[in-house]
Amino acid sequence: MVKPGGVIAFTDWIEGPAGLSDAEAERFMGFMKFGTVQGIPGYSRLLTDNGCTVLTAEDTGRFGPYVDLYLNMVDMQLTYDAMRIVGFNMGVMQAMAGKFAFLQELAHAGKVAQGRFLARRS
Repeated sequence: MVKPGGVIAFTDWIEGPAGLSDAEAERFMGFMKFGTVQGIPGYSRLLTDNGCTVLTAEDTGRFGPYVDLYLNMVDMQLTYDAMRIVGFNMGVMQAMAGKFAFLQELAHAGKVAQGRFLARRS
């Protein structure tokens, strides 16, 4: 909720400019915790439809490098913590690694990105 004149600002994982195929979207959404994924046009439309003027709606260009950093950190520094989270189950850890490798591919192909949005409520 934003009062008239108020500002809403957020970032989110979005469908990137290259777009997802139906198969990619199904696989991606299968391991994510959110029910849908918007692109820049979808979020912009939602903001406009809810009485906001969109001031910024852009791809930060950071998602691929952030995924790389996260995977490097898990591989080089946080392996024990990640294993603890999955109950030291190597099968689960390998499955998660495969899912994140797929996410990394999508990020570098411009199919999933990080969007930055700034809007003012009328």
